[in-house]
Amino acid sequence: TTATGTTAAGTPASSQTISADARTAALTNLSSAVSALLDTESGRYSVYYVNLTTGETLGYKESAPMVAASSIKIAYNTYLYQQAAAGAFSMSDEMTYNAKPYPEGDLETGTGTIQTSADGTKYTVSELSHLSITISDNCATNMILRELGGIDAVNDGYMVPISAIVNYRTPVSYTDYNGVEQSGKHRTSAEDLALYAKNLYVLYKANPDIYQPLMDDLKTTEYNWGIPAGVPSGTAVAHKVGFNPAYGANNDVGIVFAQEDYVLCVMTESGSDSNAQTVIGSVSKLF
Repeated sequence: TTATGTTAAGTPASSQTISADARTAALTNLSSAVSALLDTESGRYSVYYVNLTTGETLGYKESAPMVAASSIKIAYNTYLYQQAAAGAFSMSDEMTYNAKPYPEGDLETGTGTIQTSADGTKYTVSELSHLSITISDNCATNMILRELGGIDAVNDGYMVPISAIVNYRTPVSYTDYNGVEQSGKHRTSAEDLALYAKNLYVLYKANPDIYQPLMDDLKTTEYNWGIPAGVPSGTAVAHKVGFNPAYGANNDVGIVFAQEDYVLCVMTESGSDSNAQTVIGSVSKLF
């Protein structure tokens, strides 16, 4: 486990109420607590934290390849808003649903409601983003990727320049929680996802009017487990969960709006949805 206690500008944050030494000790204790919790759990776990005020970071196996699942949608949708802001298209533009299976069309079963829509149904780009985030609609996400030029265009043009410790579109090999050798694409790391969330935060702070709808959607998803379960009641959390039963994966990446805002990503692979979701909440509570 690694912990870094340096501040972003080399000076204490204005909201700091304890000494630098006390902060460093608290971060060290937190690192030990995270390790103590996760080292006793069955499965694979990966954590990365960034304090958006001080620049402090903390990691637990943060570069391990993990199944991204729908948590990666936070990156897709941030890039969508960024491209709209740059004038590539408008969020009010309409797209037509293609009911053929992805990648020829937009159809992908699993989470979401568009999969039951008639071929040719029209949606605005804004509606697609809303569905992609709030109910993790897979078809809406595929339509977003189509608008952005495809998944490789998003990966190469947006994700890789920010972080590609585990490149989402490059096959990676590793041993899963069952001791089985796995190899494939669509893996990422807790550090990668956390840095995508951090980039959204930076964009939001620079242009709140542009990114407010996305931030609002992330705060009001239908999934309340994970990071929100570990923070005090009333604390705003803009987050995107992801789960893939085939790989025993449950993840959450989020921005927590607190006295000092921070990003936290917890990725799990255990085969038990209920336990994994509880563990994510427990890790969140530690932070």
